[in-house]
Amino acid sequence: MAVSALSSLDQLEESYTQCAVLSPVQENNEMFWVGTSLSIAGVPLLIGEGELEEIIETPAYTAIPGTKSWVLGVASHRGGLLPIISGDVLFRNTPYSSKPREYCMVVRLPGYHFGVTLSRIERDLKFPVTERDMTKTIDPDFAPYCLGGFHRDSDFLAILDIHKLVADSGLANASAAVKVSIEDKNND
Repeated sequence: MAVSALSSLDQLEESYTQCAVLSPVQENNEMFWVGTSLSIAGVPLLIGEGELEEIIETPAYTAIPGTKSWVLGVASHRGGLLPIISGDVLFRNTPYSSKPREYCMVVRLPGYHFGVTLSRIERDLKFPVTERDMTKTIDPDFAPYCLGGFHRDSDFLAILDIHKLVADSGLANASAAVKVSIEDKNND
């Protein structure tokens, strides 16, 4: 019986080697950058995959008195409150006066949860990492928050780094005025 089992195993192994298909070999090991194509204040940008939570229709919001001009207000979103920021005012310092911005991107990072209005949404795109251009001049209002970009047709799509935006822009303090404490007034 032991001989029969071993011969069966040998036959099975021989059958497998004759019928087995070789594993596919990946010929192109090129890495891709993946992200979403959109525009803020009319500037075409890319946002890296995973840097924004979602894109939603700009919700109805309630204005908050005493905030900076780029804060449109606060909206109800998924059972919580979502500050809505005007992308036009934040980057260009001028309000958009035509039809209202219909969409906004929702960003959720530790300590930050907000929506920024968008002027255009396109789709998810991918580019070969080797084609990233770090030398192209970027719109000066966006340059401090961008890390290179990719050429697509006649456009240059700068990559907006959300982490740079929240670290350098003062988004943490949306108060319009600096408050002076009573103690500071008494010392004058």
